[in-house]
Amino acid sequence: MQKTPSIKRNLFHNSLLLLSNLLFPFISFSYASRVLGPEAFGKIQFILVFAQYFVLLAAIGIPIYGVREIAKIRHDEARISKTVSELLFLNGISSLLLLLGYLGILFLVPWFHDDLQLYLLGGLIVISAFSNLDWYYNGMEQFRFLSMRSISIKALSLVALFVFVKTKEDLLVYFAVVIFSILANHLWNLWGVRKIISFHFKSLELKRHLPALLTLLGTSVSISIYSVVDTLLLGFLADDTAVGLYTAAVKINKITIPVLIALGTVLIPRITQSLESRDKIQVNKLINQSFAFTCLLGVPVSFGLFLFAREFIISISGPEFANAVLTMKISAPLALIIGIAHIFGFQLLIPAGFERKYLWATFAGMVVSIVLNLLLIGSFKDKGAAVATVTSEIVVTGIAGFFAYKLIKFKLDWRMLSKAFLSCLLFIPIAYGVRSLSENEVIRLLIAVPLSALIYFSIQGWLFKNPLIDEAFVYARTKGWIPAVLNKRKGRIQ
Repeated sequence: MQKTPSIKRNLFHNSLLLLSNLLFPFISFSYASRVLGPEAFGKIQFILVFAQYFVLLAAIGIPIYGVREIAKIRHDEARISKTVSELLFLNGISSLLLLLGYLGILFLVPWFHDDLQLYLLGGLIVISAFSNLDWYYNGMEQFRFLSMRSISIKALSLVALFVFVKTKEDLLVYFAVVIFSILANHLWNLWGVRKIISFHFKSLELKRHLPALLTLLGTSVSISIYSVVDTLLLGFLADDTAVGLYTAAVKINKITIPVLIALGTVLIPRITQSLESRDKIQVNKLINQSFAFTCLLGVPVSFGLFLFAREFIISISGPEFANAVLTMKISAPLALIIGIAHIFGFQLLIPAGFERKYLWATFAGMVVSIVLNLLLIGSFKDKGAAVATVTSEIVVTGIAGFFAYKLIKFKLDWRMLSKAFLSCLLFIPIAYGVRSLSENEVIRLLIAVPLSALIYFSIQGWLFKNPLIDEAFVYARTKGWIPAVLNKRKGRIQ
C-alpha cells in the first residue's frame, strides 16, 4: 500500500490542482465570453447547467460518500477494491437511468428543439458521470495524480480553444472543447486505477451503501437546486443576456472558492480518521487550521472583488458585460460564505456521519433560493438572482454551523475573521488611488492587486502574527526561496 504523504505535500499538489482550476478557467472564460458575447456565452452556460443537473443526480452522493468511506479503509486493499467496485456499479446504473431521462426531456419538450444538437452533445457529460473517480483519489490522498491530470488536460483544452474558437459562429466548437475536457478527465481517472483496483462485480453488497447515499443524494439535489436554480430560472423567466451577465459576475466571484477550501479538502481524510478514532484534540486542531486558511484568503478575496468589481468585469469579460458590475458586488461575499459552509458541512458533519443534519441545512437553502429567485428575477433579473444566491448560502452556513457546534465538540478562533477584515481596510484608499491614476481597468488591477496583497499579508504577518504566514516563510526558507533571517518563528502545519 502506498505511503501516506504529508499534509504539506498534499497541500502543495492540491494547490497546483486548484491553481489550474483557477487559472485555466479564468483564461478560457475571459477569452470565450469576449469571442462569443453575452447571448451565445449565456446559451452554452445554460446547457451546461442543465446537463450538470443530471450529473449531480446520477452521482447519488458518491463524490462525498466515497471520500469518507475510502479514507476509513485506505490501508485495506481488498476492502478498497470491493467498495470502489460497488460504488462504480451503482454510479453506472444511475448514470444510464439519468441519461434516458435527459434524452426523454429533450425529445418530448419542444422548448429544447431549437438547440437540440447542443443539448445532445451535453448528454455525453451525463453518461460519463460514473467514471468520475475523484472521490477515490481524494480519499487515498493521491493529490499528485489529480494535479498532473488536471493541468495536462486543461492546457490541451486551452490550446484547442485558442486554435479553433475564433468567432461567434464557433459556438458548437467551443462546446465540444468543454465536453472534451470533462470526458478526458474521466477517462484518465479510469486509466489511473486499472492496475490499482481489482474490479469485482459479483457478490456486491449494494444495500449497505444505500441509506447514506440516499441522504447524500438529497443533499446533492438540494445543493444543485439552490446552486443552479438561479441560472435556470434566469433562462426561463428572463433571457440569455441576463444569464450571460449573471454567469460572468458569479463565475468571477466563485472562481476562487477552490483555493479557499484547498487546505480543508486535503484535511478531510485526516479529519475523518480522527473522528473515527475519537481524537477530539486532533479534530479541533485540523478544523482550526482549515478555518484560519479560509479566513486568511476568503476575507481579502471577497473585499477585493467588491471594491474592484468594475475592473474585474471589464478586464475579464469586456465592456459588453459592464451591466454585471452591480451583480458582482452583490455576490462578492459568496467566496467567504461558501468557504465557511464547507468547513461545517463537508469537513465536520459529513465525516462525522451527520449527513442528515447537513441535508436539513441544504434543504432550507434550496427553499429560500427558489422562493427568492421567483420573487426577484422578474423585476431585477440578474441582480435579483444574486441576492437570492447570497441569502441562500448564508442560510445553509448558519444552519450547518448550528448543527456542527451542537453535535461535535470543537471551538473556532473567530478572531481570525475580524483580524482579516481589519487588514483589508487599506484596500479602500488603494482603490481610490488607482482610479485617479488611470482610466484603464487592466492597469488599475495590475497596480491594485499586488499592492493590496503585499499590504494585507504584511499586516497579517507582522502585526497580527498569523501562524499560517509563519508556516509559509518556513516552507519558503526550506526551499531556498527567501533568506533564513526573514523567518523567526516555527510553523505549525505538519
